[in-house]
Amino acid sequence: MFLQTYVPLSPVVWSVLLAVLPLVLLCLLLATAWMKPPGVYGVTLLLTIALAGGVWNMPMGMITSTVLYGVLFALFPLFYMIWSSLLLFRVAEKCRYIDSIQNTLKSAENGIEWKVLLVGFGLTAFIDSTAGFLAPITIVTALLSQLGVDREKSAVATLTSCAIPAVYGAVGVPILLLSQVTGHPLTEILRQSACYDFVPAMAAPFLTCLATCGWKSAKQFLSPCLIGGFCYAAATLISVLYISPFLGGMIGAGVYIAVIVLLAKNRRIFTEKWLAKQFLKSWWPFVLLTLCVMIWNLPIVQTALLRIGRDWPIPMLDKLVITQAPFGHGALSAVWKGQVAASAGTAMIAASLLTALTSGMGWRAWFQIFISSLYSMRWVAFNLSMICSVGFLLVYSGIAGTLAYPFQHMAAGYLLIAPLMGWLGTFLTGSNAASIALFGGLQTFAAQMVRLPPSGIAACFAVAAVGGKMIAPQALEVAVQSAGLSSGSESKLLKRLAGFSLFVPLLSSVVASVWKLAGMT
Repeated sequence: MFLQTYVPLSPVVWSVLLAVLPLVLLCLLLATAWMKPPGVYGVTLLLTIALAGGVWNMPMGMITSTVLYGVLFALFPLFYMIWSSLLLFRVAEKCRYIDSIQNTLKSAENGIEWKVLLVGFGLTAFIDSTAGFLAPITIVTALLSQLGVDREKSAVATLTSCAIPAVYGAVGVPILLLSQVTGHPLTEILRQSACYDFVPAMAAPFLTCLATCGWKSAKQFLSPCLIGGFCYAAATLISVLYISPFLGGMIGAGVYIAVIVLLAKNRRIFTEKWLAKQFLKSWWPFVLLTLCVMIWNLPIVQTALLRIGRDWPIPMLDKLVITQAPFGHGALSAVWKGQVAASAGTAMIAASLLTALTSGMGWRAWFQIFISSLYSMRWVAFNLSMICSVGFLLVYSGIAGTLAYPFQHMAAGYLLIAPLMGWLGTFLTGSNAASIALFGGLQTFAAQMVRLPPSGIAACFAVAAVGGKMIAPQALEVAVQSAGLSSGSESKLLKRLAGFSLFVPLLSSVVASVWKLAGMT
């Protein structure tokens, strides 16, 4: 047994300073770009291991098991789902479905506003919900430039649009990770995050139009922005709660695109006529994906597939770490769920194979993409393994509990701190999933300390975290390259989007405060 201690050194300020040291090192190394990300995460993990063993007195066997748990969870389900979504996207791209989607969306005239709403936000949200990470910025920024949108505005449109949808980006990976690192049931995390995400999601198209086109255009297009935003937010909420969390962002983006297309057709915006059948045919890979995920989620199918895999309690860790006051007195669970067959990632692999077979690609070409996409993601797998290991070690060693101590007298003031913490993590790492892995476990400790609902605070933190993606250095660099802007334009984009980026955590804080006052969290 290992009994956690939260004040290993007296006074408590020394314990807190040592606890925050890995995060400070991570911030400095990422901000200065002195080392590449794999090296940064590796060094941070080594420092965390040293602190967990040398200061918090966690046995080395338990430290090794915790790191193993972090690596296993990073590889499955996180990396497995991210890679399988990328595989589907690359197969769709190879079969020219992505080109077909672009062609059906690019014939809008009469200024750039409709292109920004339809292609800028709609296509960015859809790609982010499937491939995630920087894929939508790469593809849509270049597409908007080809459609005649100013290069800088193209970059602004995609950087703004890729933020809010990232809550359920890469087929729901961030929310799945949040449930794991906080220990809260996925159903509760989904319910809370869906409530917190509704208002930012509804405002997202207007925010994109305002950042890209200015106040005059945003005011003029307020009606389609609000209608599209409401439909996007409502469809995402319904699909997340009642269909599948892995399809939530995708269905929401699909409904939004359909609504904006109908509004645009009603105003005779399109210069070309096309049939609905042609439009749906362009989205064939994602129709297959929706069908596969829905079939995988059928109770009878899930029951059969769950029998193939099993749960693996982590040796020397599961139920052997004991928390103490002020965080209760219980044993922390550490169980790796190895049901690969039942995973939504397997459904995506099946959808990619069906896409290849029904599009004339053949299984051999599909297998080549299978291997090449796996190889291209090797460093993503390593980075996720290091990040998850650091995050798990912070929780199981008790360091996260120590980090929560400074917030014990803040009470409701933590409703502002939690969103800003999520925003900072995404800004530094370029990924809200990475931010959740690093700071997610801390949210439960801090919420208990300030007597706020832990699952509600965690959900608010995750929703707010996406705001940092707008101005993350990695995202700015990709946007500049895709738009063909001159080197050094990153700082100009940063200044232009900084306020919009901070608006997301501030809005999340306001929503959290309203829910708190209404007694809904």
